[in-house]
Amino acid sequence: MDRNKNGRSLYILILLVMCLLSFGLGYFVFNKFQTKELRHIPINDSISINVIPLKPENINVKNTYVGYVEAINQVQIIPYVSGYIQKIDANKGQYVSEGDLLITINPDEYLAKLNSAKASVLQAKALLDYNENYFNRLKKSEKAFSEIEIDNAKNNFLQAKASYENSLANLKFAEINYNYTIIKSPISGLIGNFNLSVGDYVSPAKEVLLNIVQTNPIRVVFSLTDVEYLDMLKDSDKLFKDSVIKLKTANGENFKYTGTFKYTDNVINKNTNSLSVYADFKNDKNELLPNAFVTVEVYKDLKNVILIDKNYVKMKENGYFVNIAQNDKITQHKIKIITEMDNKYVVENSFETGDLLVLDDIKTSTTTNIKFNTLK
Repeated sequence: MDRNKNGRSLYILILLVMCLLSFGLGYFVFNKFQTKELRHIPINDSISINVIPLKPENINVKNTYVGYVEAINQVQIIPYVSGYIQKIDANKGQYVSEGDLLITINPDEYLAKLNSAKASVLQAKALLDYNENYFNRLKKSEKAFSEIEIDNAKNNFLQAKASYENSLANLKFAEINYNYTIIKSPISGLIGNFNLSVGDYVSPAKEVLLNIVQTNPIRVVFSLTDVEYLDMLKDSDKLFKDSVIKLKTANGENFKYTGTFKYTDNVINKNTNSLSVYADFKNDKNELLPNAFVTVEVYKDLKNVILIDKNYVKMKENGYFVNIAQNDKITQHKIKIITEMDNKYVVENSFETGDLLVLDDIKTSTTTNIKFNTLK
């Protein structure tokens, strides 16, 4: 019994000692770290913000694209008839006009067939005339002829007529084959490299004789994004209306002729979300050749637009915004970007007279005690 009382008393004593130590430690920490003096920081509601006036302008903008050159027309010359080459009038790398003589195939065989076809026509015509005259005499004769005789005469006349028509067709076919011994250029353009010699045997079943590529005018292909395409249609009833299409060649020089927009492809490329655009250029010196890469520059005059430095444009989920100061308050103004020019956006003018562009990075506020510092 006495032992239990002594244990309880010791436990209470230890508990009291621990409480006193905790209190003393807390008091020491409080006195050590408490602020000796609370300073009053004055709050100034007036703030100074840098702004600049928004000035509408008429500007000429340039959009740049990567393009490549392709021929409007190109043909592969393949012989229509077989034979030995008699003469070659074309030269490698030569510019030829439509209708110029290129190659002559020995025409002797086809001339003989043509003359034979002409003789067959004369023969068939003579037989036709005889049978026609005989049939007509039987019909007009006062003598009595049997129906069989008249029918035979008519039949012979009709067969002679069919034979004559067939001979005319054979003559036409012989003329075509004979004419194909003379190969002429179907287009104007440059002849490429070829390997032909007089005496070579050629036929429609063999390889191409030579290639001709039209170079003047020449076509340049570049791409618009799907967004650019839709925006361009939205602003105009025709693509590239009031636009000037220019080129820079591979050596960085300006091509002297401007282009003419012709058409676009009829599908969007699903891999690049782009649409191919085709423009034609005069190319009288053959400076542009198929498969060459060029820089396409499209210039357009834009009226009543605003130029805004990209640093002052903010992007949100529902579009682009700038901070605008007017009547002692700052608001966010949604903008429509037309295009880019260096480090600036070309923006549609949807602002009111007197709107100022806020240059400082500040949240929108309705505080009336704002000082605007207008910069030039």
